[in-house]
Amino acid sequence: MKTIFDLRKNQEDKIYEDIQSLYDEPLNIVRLGGKSIKPCIGCWNCWLKTPGICVMKDSMSEIYPDYVNSDTVIFLIDTAQGFINNKAKAFLDRTIPHYHPYIEIVNAECHHVARYQSYPDMVFYFDNQGLKNQEEQVIEDYLYRTAFHFKGKSYRILKDGNTQIRPLESRKPKRQTVAFRSVEPMEKLVIYNGSPRRSGSNSELILGKAAETLGDKIEIRDLKKEDMWGEWADNFTNEKHVMFFMPLYVHAMPSHVMAFIEKLKTSDGSISFFVQSGFPESSQSHYLEAYFEQLALRLGRTYTGTAIKGGIEGLRARSPQNQEKTIVPLVKTIENLVNEGNFNIKNIEQLAIPVQFGTVVSTIVKLVSKTGMINSFWDQQLKANQAYEKSFDRPYLSLPSEHPKA
Repeated sequence: MKTIFDLRKNQEDKIYEDIQSLYDEPLNIVRLGGKSIKPCIGCWNCWLKTPGICVMKDSMSEIYPDYVNSDTVIFLIDTAQGFINNKAKAFLDRTIPHYHPYIEIVNAECHHVARYQSYPDMVFYFDNQGLKNQEEQVIEDYLYRTAFHFKGKSYRILKDGNTQIRPLESRKPKRQTVAFRSVEPMEKLVIYNGSPRRSGSNSELILGKAAETLGDKIEIRDLKKEDMWGEWADNFTNEKHVMFFMPLYVHAMPSHVMAFIEKLKTSDGSISFFVQSGFPESSQSHYLEAYFEQLALRLGRTYTGTAIKGGIEGLRARSPQNQEKTIVPLVKTIENLVNEGNFNIKNIEQLAIPVQFGTVVSTIVKLVSKTGMINSFWDQQLKANQAYEKSFDRPYLSLPSEHPKA
């Protein structure tokens, strides 16, 4: 089965005929443009309480079987602010139940272990109108990266006279094409907390320590307060210095952060970004960094840089001493930006270690993972939730045996 997921606001039908001409079997069409897809909130229930099943009850939860039982999924998506829009991002974020929390090493990086035996190839169609060439490449590279982690091949449909399909390339992220800039010391830095978790987020913990250190030199705004977005978007045009602080979600920002970014207008001032991730390697965030550089240009803001820190997941479960050891360098990085008007490059480089695992570390991690020690954290929580026996369930598989690739 091949399925089109149409996420566009304007769902004109002509494109269906054009795409159908590329395939020799009827396409299953799922129209989601007018339907709600709730953002992933990072609750982990799909990993730890109801393995493989998302707790959200919306139009997305109804189409999981269409996704899992397809050999090809075709996404028709809109773009915004030089990236895929928040609805497309929400869809990708919400596919996390199809994978385990368990980790394996692939190409010197952490990947989530597959829940299903096979996954659909991912085909993307988006209009490049209004996109700079650099932005278009950033989107393509991000989509390739996503499909790679999702255990599928990736393609893009292009309409240039004739409708055609071509594979996306494996490329290094087009990052660090915009240099970190300096500004004057900041009287005030507005920090938008992009964590989607309803409570107890690591971002909240880190920013709380930053507030204790910097006092009224920073103002923290929680982007979960959607009712404030209109006011904050208006304020953005007059705010001299702004930072977005967020966890990494499927190699980019959480979808609700993208929804807020879509409201922003070009304005003077500086903009910086801080990305923290559960994966230890900073390379996992490089595709998002590449986008943030282009976003700064699109918004007309002075780009003061992106800081990246991996290995943050589980921070709240650590001892107070371990927490402090992890948090202090992050707060110091923000403090330096505020007081000096720039990120300290040595601090940034130190935070980013490891960029990737070396051969020796990769080998050690693979050997240790065979003992079950690496995944014991997840197993303990599954058992505490009486969900361990279901941890390898494949709830959305509709066939008696694994769905084969075409």
